[in-house]
Amino acid sequence: MKKKLTLWILITTMSKWIDRVKKELLPQLSWVDEIIISHQITEKNIIPEDINEIKKYHKNIKYVFMNEEWLSKNRNNALKYSTSDICYICDDDLNFIDWFQNIIKQEYKKSNYDIITFQAENEKWKKHFNVKTWKHNRFSVLKIWSWWITFRRKSIINNKILFNEIFWLGSKYPVWEENIFLTDCYKKWLFMNHCNASIVIHKDESSGILYKDRKDLIVARIKVFKKIFWFIWWFIWIFYFTIFHYKYYKNDFSVIEFFILSFKSLINYDWKNI
Repeated sequence: MKKKLTLWILITTMSKWIDRVKKELLPQLSWVDEIIISHQITEKNIIPEDINEIKKYHKNIKYVFMNEEWLSKNRNNALKYSTSDICYICDDDLNFIDWFQNIIKQEYKKSNYDIITFQAENEKWKKHFNVKTWKHNRFSVLKIWSWWITFRRKSIINNKILFNEIFWLGSKYPVWEENIFLTDCYKKWLFMNHCNASIVIHKDESSGILYKDRKDLIVARIKVFKKIFWFIWWFIWIFYFTIFHYKYYKNDFSVIEFFILSFKSLINYDWKNI
């Protein structure tokens, strides 16, 4: 008899947002196999949750907390406590499609992929990802958001892959920690596929192109490319963003300013002193 696949939802949340997880997110997850909540507590007036209270929302739920505020560290913490076949990285502001867990499991049952990314129910993203399925490459992983990512736990653990704790929203380099994670998976030769079936509903916005007063965001992008690509690609990406992202930064930076700041980031220039 074929072993039944288990799915764990790895929820990462911070301080008071645990209330949103309990009231809005957990009721949507009553049918999943198991849940992990990794709770970052960074405010003095927030105390850890009572596990018995948490279990009222789901019988198979694990609650852990930490006092550090790194998003990537929080995701790694959730992964550390997981024991399932399949894991799904979950932020605390998602709404799920009905029976999303069946969609995920069915894709894994009919394939040997280590990682499968899905989509959100959003017309903007559907236009960009209108191919039914494709195998990921070094470039396609740059298009993926964290709430699209599922993976076979053993594949990640056996290859000692973690979320890079230097890159995370709110840090010095506040972008693309999930893309670096997928790139590390790619470099380990894991089998990675994208399926355009939607599993969540997510608001139509991206903080990744809001350049207003964000020198750190410009620098962070180049730091990511330095980590992901070979030397020659660093300069290609600088020219690409300088030219094609002009409409996003034109009110805050001139073309020359944007280009110089991007170039200086290649030599570990401290953006705070610019």
